Amino acid sequence: MKGKLERTLNLILPIATVLTVILAWAIAAKSIDSEYILPSVSKTVEEFLALLKSMEFYRSFALTLFRSLIAFIFSFALAFALATLSVKLKYARKIISPIISITRALPTIAIVLLLLFWTNSKIAPIIVTMLVVLPTLFTHIETAFLSLDKTVIEAGRVDGANEKNVFFKIELPQMLPAVYTGIGSGISLNFKLMVAAEVIAQTAHSIGYMLNTSKAYFEIGEMLALVCFSVIFGMLVEWLFNHLSKKASNWK
Repeated sequence: MKGKLERTLNLILPIATVLTVILAWAIAAKSIDSEYILPSVSKTVEEFLALLKSMEFYRSFALTLFRSLIAFIFSFALAFALATLSVKLKYARKIISPIISITRALPTIAIVLLLLFWTNSKIAPIIVTMLVVLPTLFTHIETAFLSLDKTVIEAGRVDGANEKNVFFKIELPQMLPAVYTGIGSGISLNFKLMVAAEVIAQTAHSIGYMLNTSKAYFEIGEMLALVCFSVIFGMLVEWLFNHLSKKASNWK
């Protein structure tokens, strides 16, 4: 009975939260009564459906997603390598920690503007997104390493497992739930940062460029539709990888 109630609440509460936000939006839009400040929910839904019929939108989304995945793959690979070195080698953390701290403190907008001088509007968002996401992924992966069950690892070594087998058959399976969660939140964050960087860099054929165009023509409904799409996409990605994380938790 308790389990059934918990499952019901887990389903109802998120839906209730979303409906409350939509209701507050509808009331605010009705009070302001200006499509140029805050479009109504129905207007935004109309613009959202119009986006789904636009080939330019799909092209822009595909290119933004492609750039996001490139940035994420590089940042994840680098974060995993640095976190592994930080945990496995005695003095590596003393060297890596300042690099991560500096990267975390970099002002995003300033870096985008600098990179536009050195590269172009397509490459600059990839580099800046990779730099911004790197510290978050590093901390997440390092924490996963430090949370490993040392008893299981030592038992594997006692049973004759070499370091390669210990890593791939004992440590990595333990880390997978946390890694999947990090990947989900990382891709979601990566996509949002990419869109922001594209807005600043005015990257052609991108979600960021579509936002800039909507702003220039005061198409606030279209802007909100693009924002809603980005939110939905990020939530779906996080849900998928959280599901994979729960599946991976059965490694024992």
